[in-house]
Amino acid sequence: MTLYELTTLEIKVFSNAKVYEALQRNLPEAGGTLIGAFATDIGELSRVLLLRSFDDANRLAEARQRLLMQADPLGCGEWLVSLASNAHALFPFLAPPQPAQLGRWYEFRTYGLKQGLLGQTIAAWEEAVPKRHALSPLVGAFTALDGEQPRFLNIWAYQSLDARARVRADAVAQGLWPPKGGPASLTRMQSTVCTPLAWSRLK
Repeated sequence: MTLYELTTLEIKVFSNAKVYEALQRNLPEAGGTLIGAFATDIGELSRVLLLRSFDDANRLAEARQRLLMQADPLGCGEWLVSLASNAHALFPFLAPPQPAQLGRWYEFRTYGLKQGLLGQTIAAWEEAVPKRHALSPLVGAFTALDGEQPRFLNIWAYQSLDARARVRADAVAQGLWPPKGGPASLTRMQSTVCTPLAWSRLK
């Protein structure tokens, strides 16, 4: 079963260029397959988000342990404030994310879920996603497998921030989004808007 890991690096202010260079140099040896690398622009700043896929849980665990053992994680130790990694499983009805040019802006949204409602949520998304995806690309929706309360991550691509606002308003006005019953299942929401790095496979 393919798993996905979202790694968030909090870095020192204005160290971005050096961190990007170090990551490009060191990620090929870090394990997994890089899907996207992003810099935060709206939300918590001075952060880099790395989305990678792993063939199975053993490969993910090996890569995570190797990273934890490094004295200079990903070559960024000099500029690193904190590092966090979370494992995810793709919603089963979705195709795996592929390298593509989908937009200048990527929004990472994390939703907390009430206990016991994950299956119901996935079913509601399966019904609603095709029409919503037609308005702007859904990179993926993922169940979080570790960390605190039940939650899931969804990533959307937009050509501009104006397009984001327009698409979101249109989806609500047309009754396409949110999925039926979705809001009642949620406990919290968090959003971060990012730009892809020059060498990201998603752009």
